[in-house]
Amino acid sequence: MNNNSRTAKAIKNSTISLISQICFLLVSFTCRTIFTYLLGAQYLGINGLFSNILVMLSFAELGVGSALVYRMYEPLATGNMQKLAAYVNLYKKIYRWVMAVIAFLGILIIPFLPYLVHAPQVHESLTLLYLLYLLDTIVSYMYVYKKSILIADQKDYIVSIYSQVFNIIAHVLQIIFLLLTHNFVIYCLIRTGGVLLNNIACSRKADKIYRSLQTTNPEPLSNKEISQLKTDVKGLLLTKVASVTFSGTDNLFISAFIGIQYVGILSNYTLLLTTFNGMMNRVFSSITASVGNLAVTGTSEQMEKILKKMFFLNTAIYGYVCIGIVLLIQQFVTQIWLTPEYTLSQTIIFLMIFELFLRSIHYPLYTTRMAMGCFSQHRIWFAVMAVINIILDFMWVKPYGIAGLFVATILCRGTIYFIDLWVVYHEQWKISIWNYLKPMGFWIIFLLSITWFINKSLYLISYSGYVGFILKILLVTLLYVLFVLVVFGRSEEFAYYKKMAYKLLCKGKGI
Repeated sequence: MNNNSRTAKAIKNSTISLISQICFLLVSFTCRTIFTYLLGAQYLGINGLFSNILVMLSFAELGVGSALVYRMYEPLATGNMQKLAAYVNLYKKIYRWVMAVIAFLGILIIPFLPYLVHAPQVHESLTLLYLLYLLDTIVSYMYVYKKSILIADQKDYIVSIYSQVFNIIAHVLQIIFLLLTHNFVIYCLIRTGGVLLNNIACSRKADKIYRSLQTTNPEPLSNKEISQLKTDVKGLLLTKVASVTFSGTDNLFISAFIGIQYVGILSNYTLLLTTFNGMMNRVFSSITASVGNLAVTGTSEQMEKILKKMFFLNTAIYGYVCIGIVLLIQQFVTQIWLTPEYTLSQTIIFLMIFELFLRSIHYPLYTTRMAMGCFSQHRIWFAVMAVINIILDFMWVKPYGIAGLFVATILCRGTIYFIDLWVVYHEQWKISIWNYLKPMGFWIIFLLSITWFINKSLYLISYSGYVGFILKILLVTLLYVLFVLVVFGRSEEFAYYKKMAYKLLCKGKGI
């Protein structure tokens, strides 16, 4: 596959993913607003807590999906449908066991719910609500093995379209039934139905595109291929455990030691962060297959250039978002969107944004490592960081509260970031990690400096309410764009994206 074709597919996947995610953002934000006003902070807390518990149970997937998608790159690139059919069948069998294990482990947690949740304002049975969330998680794995073919074949835009169409329909129905009934059980059932129908639709689309797979006799996997897959899964298992620990335990500690209502308050801030984070994650997930194709057919020099371009765009976008959020999110949540009841301290907001930024600048590096199939290197450190994160959570949740939980996550996630950097640059490409650290350090200094300057500039706006808030957004945007143009306008990466934007514009106009 030539570079132009690979780039075109990556752009197509990323663009459609981004547009569909923006549409979903608007509908989901409306749904969350109605949910918050009608049901309140404790129901928000239940939603956040149960979601986190089931994120933790998702470690049962063991990272098999990522390992199998990686193994599909080569047979798709070479047209070996027999080998592809073998991996798809294996994927199907493994995921049946995954669903069974999640169901079993999920049921074992039920007796401990009273110790994790105290929500007197929630009228429904906590066990019933938890089982509905468990069902939603199990359903999310049904037919998902067929989605993997589309993703590995650089057709992630199809998955994005189907996913967001069903997500939007589900959210619209949730809004209608919340307004009519205020019933949380119906709200949960609609979400589960949307997930199931989405997976079925993607499965049927994959069947139509890859009709030959249904009649192809799978080529038996060799002992070497099975051994490689097991090695990949072992490495991904510990990566999965670390990821689940970082993102899935905070709400448990908040609910058990601070209060379920604080899970709900925090969730309104994290909703905005995770929604945008999910948007960008979809973009990077959609280009992983293109990077994987390059890993199979290209050179390490080509891959490093692509990584630096991804890092530049990702950091520029996240830099703008993080600056805007850290300076304006408090005003938005407490004055524009909701009420002062949902106020968080500026320290917690800063730590929350810093953790988001750390996670965001990790994406290009993580995407590259996964696309190269580097799953098992230094995997013991992922387990070590997971244990340390839990220990620090226990130590710091009482004296420092929510802020202590974020600091623990930042320290442990930062260590994982450095390990990925070491694996990709030092062990795979045999070049100095300073090739990555220097531009990263420069970006961090740049962003901290302009954050200070923009914050001081915001005091020039004396208007309050909606008008003042919109003016502040415009000022943040104007100053950020101006500083980026001055500092990075002549860089190789900026020139690359400028040229790409020009080509897309000319193509759109038919020039």
